[in-house]
Amino acid sequence: MVAMPLSAEQQERYVRNVDVVGMGVEGQERLLASSVLVIGAGGLGSAALPYLAAAGVGRIGVVDGDAVELKNMQRQVLHTELGRNKAESAAERLRLLNTDVTVDEYPEYLTAERARELFVQYDLVMDCTDTYGAKYLLSDAAEAVGARLIWASAVGMQGQCSVFGVPDAHGDKLYLRDLFPEEPQAGDYPLALEIGVLGAMVGQIGALEATEAIKLLAGFGEPLVGRVMVLDALRGRWSVLPLRKG
Repeated sequence: MVAMPLSAEQQERYVRNVDVVGMGVEGQERLLASSVLVIGAGGLGSAALPYLAAAGVGRIGVVDGDAVELKNMQRQVLHTELGRNKAESAAERLRLLNTDVTVDEYPEYLTAERARELFVQYDLVMDCTDTYGAKYLLSDAAEAVGARLIWASAVGMQGQCSVFGVPDAHGDKLYLRDLFPEEPQAGDYPLALEIGVLGAMVGQIGALEATEAIKLLAGFGEPLVGRVMVLDALRGRWSVLPLRKG
């Protein structure tokens, strides 16, 4: 989309965004002309998606083939209706939140081929999934088409977030396999179904993903390129660690 001048109503709606140092009117106009594809409308997506819509990202795609279950409700706060597809449920909420935003819904699980097909239609991709298999599929597809990817994970009381596919200080574009070449095997790392996951902690990581996306799309600040931000919510600690291509 081509960036258009803000209307009088948009100037009022987004005034707090515009006032942020580095954003300004031009950043908000870029945001309204941008697009992001979010895969996963569960815990991470429930936090990230409304902030993206409220901020004025012009076009948001929501991908999820899953249906809302009762055990999801403790953290997946976008949803109110059990049994409904999560992409459709999330899309309905986002349209109510901000009519400036066009919302595309994809009630499906992505294959590698379908991921590559969709990724090239958006300016940015966000991984809000919760399985290792999905994360490797998305990262591999993003690398294949050169897509920028916001990556995050959250389990128990710990979460992390980074930005892939953007050149770091050494000119390298990192993706998941550059850090962990092989997909973890069962038992290598704990899963939420084994040790649980605190909804409020997941919300913090999802909001961090949205923050990184907004910075990239609006063109200001220093995104988490070549770095990973880690939250240890149990001990109340945030840390930032460097990442290098292996």
